[in-house]
Amino acid sequence: MIPELVERRARWVLDTIGARDLGLGDDVPYSAEAWEEVDRGERPGGDDLAEAFFHLARLEELNGTRDEHDRFRAASSCLDPLDPPVERLRRRLGIEPPRWSGARFAVALTHDVDVPWKWTSRGVKGAAARAKSDFRTGRVGSGLRELRGLAGAAVHKIRGTDPYWSFDRILRDERRSGASSTFFLLAEHAHDLDGPAAESYERLRPHLVETLQAGHAEVGLHGSYSAADDAERLAGEKKRLETLSGPVQGQRYHFLRVDPHRNLRSLEAAGFAYDSSLGFGDAVGFRAGIAHPFRPWDFEREAPHDLIEVPLAAMDVTLSAERYLNLSVEQAGARLAALLDWAAEHGGGFAVLWHSEQYDSALLPGWDRLYRRLIEDVRARGGACLQAGALAEEAREWLS
Repeated sequence: MIPELVERRARWVLDTIGARDLGLGDDVPYSAEAWEEVDRGERPGGDDLAEAFFHLARLEELNGTRDEHDRFRAASSCLDPLDPPVERLRRRLGIEPPRWSGARFAVALTHDVDVPWKWTSRGVKGAAARAKSDFRTGRVGSGLRELRGLAGAAVHKIRGTDPYWSFDRILRDERRSGASSTFFLLAEHAHDLDGPAAESYERLRPHLVETLQAGHAEVGLHGSYSAADDAERLAGEKKRLETLSGPVQGQRYHFLRVDPHRNLRSLEAAGFAYDSSLGFGDAVGFRAGIAHPFRPWDFEREAPHDLIEVPLAAMDVTLSAERYLNLSVEQAGARLAALLDWAAEHGGGFAVLWHSEQYDSALLPGWDRLYRRLIEDVRARGGACLQAGALAEEAREWLS
């Protein structure tokens, strides 16, 4: 006799991958021992379906090691994020993956807007301090790039431009390729890590929303650092952004401070339709072991959330930052190409994050070109580029 709770959990996994006509114990083997391991929070062995539940429900994160920002890292995971077990189960059962927008795979193009304007007085002081630190520690190349940026600051001031106000360029690059994207905007600065220029962001936010919507981009909320721990603050930030943008459907936590067992309910309570925070800051790949949108499991109700999670598979900072992979533009391009090759072979529907500041070609030469190449490479492999909200909307219909 299969316990009712096991039936319910297994049904969720099977429905998530589209195996709605298959049943546990009839079409898919049932191992009581494996599901007992799941109950103990252990990774089960010898049972693909139980293991898929373990990863998709993020059981290893319940008591997992976290970093200084309370984030679960790939380095702490037993998962190979580029060999997602839920997708292995899908293939083993002979279930065809969904096609998004009629394509073999889809990439939701997304941007987090952390700092929309670089050359504030604080920004100039920060760049000078970083340049000094770089030269003192022998990082000559980085120091020279900071100095080049500083040398252009006066010209930007005269012209009324800024290297971080890259939104027209991003929208133009996407439009040329027939693509459209989602921009996640901060609505409040309540913590030092929300950014260095709260007043500048506050002043520019209305114009930013107007610019993005005129370019037919989607505007979502970038829940602030503190909002990940404060449901009331999160709901307030959503309402504040909506006074400028109209209804906001999607969200991504700043610093990717999502905890599947703690702060997804806050998103549902605030009225979000989807989230796209679930990715590793320190690795490329799939944090929940699945390459497609899904409805996360709620252990409190022992049922799936109504919220759609659009998995985040790759982030520019993961690739470029010294504290993460520290790759060159060429190396990062190869890593992204491998991800797209996997998706072209196996299918997928996931987000890629490119910060708007990464278009600063003086400080980060080549990363703007790499983003353009990413869009072209998706198309060349038969994929579709679309907004995160559009992918979530398609997924909701497919998962219902």
